[in-house]
Amino acid sequence: MDNSAGRIDVAGILATDPWYRELPASLQQALLKIGVPRRLQAGQRLFSRGDATNGIYATLEGRLAAFDVSEHGDESIQVHLEPVSWFGEMGLYDRLPRVHHVRAEQPATVLWLSDVILREHLARQPEHWFHFALLLTQKLRLALFVLEGRKVDSNDLRVARILLMLAQSSLSGAGETKQRVSVQQQEVADMLGMSRQTVNQALQRLKAEGLLQLAYNKVEITDLAALQAKVHFENWLPLIRSPE
Repeated sequence: MDNSAGRIDVAGILATDPWYRELPASLQQALLKIGVPRRLQAGQRLFSRGDATNGIYATLEGRLAAFDVSEHGDESIQVHLEPVSWFGEMGLYDRLPRVHHVRAEQPATVLWLSDVILREHLARQPEHWFHFALLLTQKLRLALFVLEGRKVDSNDLRVARILLMLAQSSLSGAGETKQRVSVQQQEVADMLGMSRQTVNQALQRLKAEGLLQLAYNKVEITDLAALQAKVHFENWLPLIRSPE
């Protein structure tokens, strides 16, 4: 891993992130001071499942994938991590090992916040723990949102939930969602335990409803409000604000 990421406007990139924009100025400055940009080559692992936690990361450039590997060696991508995606904060609370493998899908730059240095800051300013809890609770909401769909939804709604999760997962601020999702149909199938054919059929039906358009390795959500209403998305991710 290359720590000499060259000239990169870390502050400018983070300023596009809804979660970062909501932080108090003192925490924003602390993250810029603590953070170390790291460059990864395509295919390079950032960490593996079972590794000791060493801090929090944010994707600044490129794209990473969090994935699992079956006992037979088959990979299953859980989520893509595009700018600006924050990940690894769970270990900040429980200090347990990493639960996924993460690698760069293309040349990428991440910002690394050392667990040790970040904890020293939080010991001095414990009120800042709240803001990291928001990251954690949003991901918990997304996980429960998808899990519920596996038990009660039709295939169309299960696929719709995954698309909304992927659209939301790279944005840390609740209430903001991307319109375009870069994902292969096979990846959606792996996430849901469906066949690619079943996923394609569900996508075609959602397209026929005017909710999305399909392109190579991309899904464009054309009616975000209608897609969210279809799965009652607002019940899972209400707009979260910092305390006064």
